[in-house]
Amino acid sequence: MNIICLILARKGSVRIKNKNLLKIKNKSLVERSVLFSKKIISSDKIILSTDSQRIRKIGIKHGINATDLRPENISKSNTSSYKSAIYEINKYEKKYSKVDAIILLQPTTPFRSITTFRKLFKIFLKDPNKPLVSIKKINLKSDKLLQKRRRFVYPFMNNKKPSDLYLPSGAYFLITKKILVKNKSFTSNKMNFYEIKNIKENIDIDTYDDLKIAKKFA
Repeated sequence: MNIICLILARKGSVRIKNKNLLKIKNKSLVERSVLFSKKIISSDKIILSTDSQRIRKIGIKHGINATDLRPENISKSNTSSYKSAIYEINKYEKKYSKVDAIILLQPTTPFRSITTFRKLFKIFLKDPNKPLVSIKKINLKSDKLLQKRRRFVYPFMNNKKPSDLYLPSGAYFLITKKILVKNKSFTSNKMNFYEIKNIKENIDIDTYDDLKIAKKFA
């Protein structure tokens, strides 16, 4: 199975300007993902997809595939990860070889573990016919939940025990190209998963407060 690693890193960001270039201990979020990717797969199978010359130079510095800038029409805030990914996959296949599966790393999760990756990768290889996503638990089991009605809030009265709910941790998405093309998404109605319980590994930077927390863990 020919597996590639894809890092999607747009120069624009909605909440934080130049988010992917923000630094934690002198290394940008993009560079952290690039350095991790080189620990899990060979450099020739890593693609850094970006519309930024500054980000592209990081990829070139570390000897991965970052030859061309991503076109503007698939670098917008509403561009799906699928559109950017399939563009890079098609380009890679024309130059190198057929792609069977993709590991997607998002730069916004700066702390990853080789041990964690090996565990979830093993799960994916056992059942590649389902996408795999890393997840983190949302704790909603509380008797202090409130609900809003017009101008006031009231205790949330629900006798049913809340189900366990999870969010993608943002660290890993693994999927075959066949399923990615079929679903036009890195997610599916039924997926395998690996729950990450380590607080540091679950940090996903979306706001400046997230960045402050990340810097405390660095």
